[in-house]
Amino acid sequence: MNNKSVAIVGSGIIGATLAYLFVKKGYRVDIFEKGPDYPYPHTDQFAERIFYLYGNPAYKLPKDIKNHSITGDYQHNVELERGMLVGGSSTYWAAITPRMLPNDFRTKSLYGFGEDWPLSYDDIEPYYCKAERLLGIAGTDDDNPFAPPRSQPFPLPPFELSYDDLLLAERLTKHDIVLHTTPQARTSELYDGRDACVNFGTCDVCPIGSRYSPNHHILLAMETGLCNVHTNVSVRRIALDSSGSAKTLVYQRNDERQEKEHSANLIMVAAGAIESPRLLLLSKDSRFPDGIGNQGGHVGKHFTFHHLWHGRLQYKKKLYPGRIGPITGQSHQFMDPPTRGKHGGTKVEFASTPGFRKILTEPGSASEIFEELKAKIYSRGIIMHAESAPSPQKYITLSEKRDRFGDPYAHIHYESSEFDYETYGFATDLYDRFAAATDGEKMEFDEVNEFDNGAHHMGGTRMGTAPENSVVDEYGKIHEIPNLFVLGGSNFGGTTGAVNPTLTMVAHAIRTAEYIMDQFV
Repeated sequence: MNNKSVAIVGSGIIGATLAYLFVKKGYRVDIFEKGPDYPYPHTDQFAERIFYLYGNPAYKLPKDIKNHSITGDYQHNVELERGMLVGGSSTYWAAITPRMLPNDFRTKSLYGFGEDWPLSYDDIEPYYCKAERLLGIAGTDDDNPFAPPRSQPFPLPPFELSYDDLLLAERLTKHDIVLHTTPQARTSELYDGRDACVNFGTCDVCPIGSRYSPNHHILLAMETGLCNVHTNVSVRRIALDSSGSAKTLVYQRNDERQEKEHSANLIMVAAGAIESPRLLLLSKDSRFPDGIGNQGGHVGKHFTFHHLWHGRLQYKKKLYPGRIGPITGQSHQFMDPPTRGKHGGTKVEFASTPGFRKILTEPGSASEIFEELKAKIYSRGIIMHAESAPSPQKYITLSEKRDRFGDPYAHIHYESSEFDYETYGFATDLYDRFAAATDGEKMEFDEVNEFDNGAHHMGGTRMGTAPENSVVDEYGKIHEIPNLFVLGGSNFGGTTGAVNPTLTMVAHAIRTAEYIMDQFV
């Protein structure tokens, strides 16, 4: 390939990873981001949000640009889960980065739900190592007997368990439950030009860059002079040439009336599990009347969330939770239980957090804040982070509502299945078990459809072996289109198990980038 040019739709963690890897090999990269710039390090944003409780409207898009419609029984606001700005949702994520288990890639064969991946844990394991180095993961498997095998150590030492973690871990051990440290994209030491964490304690917005933000690598890519980021632009469709290759992105600045086109040798869609299927469905022509990649009718299908049920426990002894910002204690012990298949596996997040953060959103008077803080001393949050499974009642399609350009928004339909109700029963049993083992008084636990999804949107452009069973191949390439790739959580068509999906997304993106650079010299 003579002219090595790449166009990337989306500047989130996958777009940033791809851009950084391509420019290092001399490719010219253009990133198209629907939202605004988001300065890095996020020092100003930290001051605005934490010191002044100010949500800057400069970082928000109007509803006639960023919106969706939804039916079913999901009760939370999906728009709050979608970060459309430079860096995407990983500018404010929790940065929890465990690996999937080997069995998570074979749930259909082993347990009868979801779909087997077209690649195995062994195929992706070397790229997990590369992703951990790229993001600067702090962690250890020494205290986690349930961790999958690894060929290289973590690049950074772990964040240790907090005082209250250790106190409760001792009680759990007596009941054969393991509470261990949490791998996370947060620097425990100086790493790759990022300062070590100094525990500001408000980790959804890190002012110094110790908690990984994709903007770190976007800036490094831009410094090469080979990467250009187009902000406040909406990519409306992908156009193909007469040979069937992807030719151009048709886009429009959010404040302009005229469409424009951008041509590239490679087009990469990394717009998330809702917008990526939407873009394919919008990209219709005479050869693909139902949208690009939709020959088999799989675009928008096999969509799922993680189901996160939140609880709170109260103790007689003072625990002083939340004195460290990073997520600390977790248990991976129940992610692959003997009864899996009847229900989903569950990751238990029993970290040093108070369980709710009303003070920052509804501060109230000084006396009210004092009373709430006093109660927190004895309180502890717990989250059951459960896998779900695709079903015909979970999908993405085009909405009847349209944006300012006349294009349909994405429509989400999401209904919990019998599998999800069985998983909820498993999760409530775990809640009871953790309460009893730690001598905690059960205070509250979400009802079955009160779950949130942790902004974990998955599926919609499933990986597979052919158009009859999927949208893309194991590298994220659209079947039968040689230069069009879709990457990110939308590729997951079976399940990611009960683990956070981001590390797997990045590992898969690295694998694909290396494959492309081997194929196209």
